[in-house]
Amino acid sequence: MNTNRDEGVIKFKLTLKRAPAPEMNQVIALEKWRALFFKLALIGEYPIDKIGYGNLSSRIGKKTFIITGSQTGHLAHLQAHHYSKVIECDLKKGSVTAEGLIPPSSESLTHYGMYEANPNINYVFHVHHQKLWEMMCNGPFDYISDDVPYGTQAMAEAASQLMGTKTSGIFVMKGHEDGIISYGATPEEAGKIILELYRKLAVRQ
Repeated sequence: MNTNRDEGVIKFKLTLKRAPAPEMNQVIALEKWRALFFKLALIGEYPIDKIGYGNLSSRIGKKTFIITGSQTGHLAHLQAHHYSKVIECDLKKGSVTAEGLIPPSSESLTHYGMYEANPNINYVFHVHHQKLWEMMCNGPFDYISDDVPYGTQAMAEAASQLMGTKTSGIFVMKGHEDGIISYGATPEEAGKIILELYRKLAVRQ
C-alpha cells in the first residue's frame, strides 16, 4: 500500500475570505464529538512531525458546511474561531472558497464531494487510528484504493462514489495511512459508527 504520510498540507486552490467566525451554536455538536475523539487519540497531532490529523464537518446548506480548521489537531478543545465555513467548491478545478479566520481542513474537498453526492448526509467525521485502519483495510468495509492520495480531487470523487443513497456509513482510505471517514444524517449516527468499531477493536486486543 502507498501510505506516505503528508497530512495537513492543503492541496486545493484556496480562497479564504476574512469574515467573522461561525456562531458557537453552529459548532457545538461538532465540538462535542471532536473533544471525545481527541481523548481517544482519534484526532490529534503526530508528535514527531508535529502534523495534525482528523477533521469534522456539518452541513449548513445545500453545498455549504462548517469544518474544523487546518492544523488544529493538537488542541484538546476548539473555539468557534478554529472552525471555517466552506461556501463554494469546484471539484473539476480543485478549488475551495471559505469564510472565517482560519483555513479550512485539507480534506475539505472530500467532505464537499460527499455532501454533494448525497443530500441525506449532514455530518462527516474523519479520524485516524492505526490498528482500526489496519482492521478495516483487511475487513469487509467500503474503501478507497491505495492509489488515491488524500485531499485531492481524486479522493473527493472516489468518496462521492461510495455514498449512494445511504444515510450513514463508514469507509477506510487505504492510501491515506490511518485514515477513516464516517458519515451520517446526525452527529450521533456519524460518531457512533466509529465508537462501535473502536470498542470492538478494544475487545479483540
